[in-house]
Amino acid sequence: MKPAHSQIDGQIRSSRHSGQHNTKTRLLAAAILATAGLASVGLATHALAATEASAAVAALPAIGADIKRTSVSGLSSGAFMTSQLYVAYSDIMVGAGIIAGGPYLCAKSWSLSPLVINATTTCMSPLTPAVGPNTPLLVTLSQALEKTGDIAPLDNLKDDHLYIFSGQKDKTVTTAVVDQTEKYFETVGVPASAIQYDTSVDAGHAIITDRSQDTDCPVTAAPYINDCNFEQSTRILDQIYPGMKPPATLLSSAVLAFDQSAFIDSKTTSMSDTAYAYIPATCQAGKQCAVHVVFHGCKQGAAVIGDKYYAQTGYNYMAEANDLIMLYPQVQPSNGAPLNPEGCWDFWGYSSPTAAEPDFYSRNAPQISAVYRMIERLSQPRAL
Repeated sequence: MKPAHSQIDGQIRSSRHSGQHNTKTRLLAAAILATAGLASVGLATHALAATEASAAVAALPAIGADIKRTSVSGLSSGAFMTSQLYVAYSDIMVGAGIIAGGPYLCAKSWSLSPLVINATTTCMSPLTPAVGPNTPLLVTLSQALEKTGDIAPLDNLKDDHLYIFSGQKDKTVTTAVVDQTEKYFETVGVPASAIQYDTSVDAGHAIITDRSQDTDCPVTAAPYINDCNFEQSTRILDQIYPGMKPPATLLSSAVLAFDQSAFIDSKTTSMSDTAYAYIPATCQAGKQCAVHVVFHGCKQGAAVIGDKYYAQTGYNYMAEANDLIMLYPQVQPSNGAPLNPEGCWDFWGYSSPTAAEPDFYSRNAPQISAVYRMIERLSQPRAL
């Protein structure tokens, strides 16, 4: 019997010749993601989605945020999305936190393979480093995008601070892949001294907390939030914004559920109608605060796990102590158009299902442009 990967490659070659490449490749994505350890979420998704839809939501407010001190972090597909938003809009960014994610444009590593195959093999758990992320090519492609204005000038990255993390027990996105994330950012201009890359923790594929009720540190299991005796959100924000105060013990505000659909101009983003933000009372009262965007990973949106990511991973307590606004965009599973059964952020092109060359990485990409509009709204002058 042929290995599964060989069978998939054969089907893709066949679909190319039959003129059905885009459709068949998208259908293969669900199976590939499942074999990569991102199994189907089941009926609970629909129940939680219905609960979310019935919740009262407000408009995201214009609050005069300092857009030039924006930053972003995320796990897994959210880590790939972090790199995409960060590089596309580096002109407003001061840093990023990348947990178990490969380099920007990773799915474009090998031009003879479909984007989804690169995303689920090369960018997750390649058989050897030789078939892992093609970082020299990714840098060259980035430089070309910079020249066309599809992304901000890479020179913006030179004074930023990055946090990168790979767990020793993470078999979903391996350290060999995450190593290339560090290499990519050093190559495009981030000083090595400004990058904190941690591979020392015996962690599975997860965001890390200091909560005994979360999953044991070495395990990889839903909801991919693991107790390893430290708050990763604190370490991320400490690295991006030097001189942070310790997290607060109490919050001054409630998490805001807001109408995310107002920022979406495409029917194929797989983004939820509702997203979340935490805005400390000081920021609401007139202080100019920076924005930190937080991207959940696959199967971690509110439609699947409720408030576990946006309320229970420590970010809001750091926001409270340090006058930061936390923005939690949301994506949810989709079994139609687009095909995104695991509720992942797009790092291979599913949000442009009919495009010959899907754009998931530039300023104009469907998800990236929607999130930027949220940041822009927060930065607009508050109403008098």
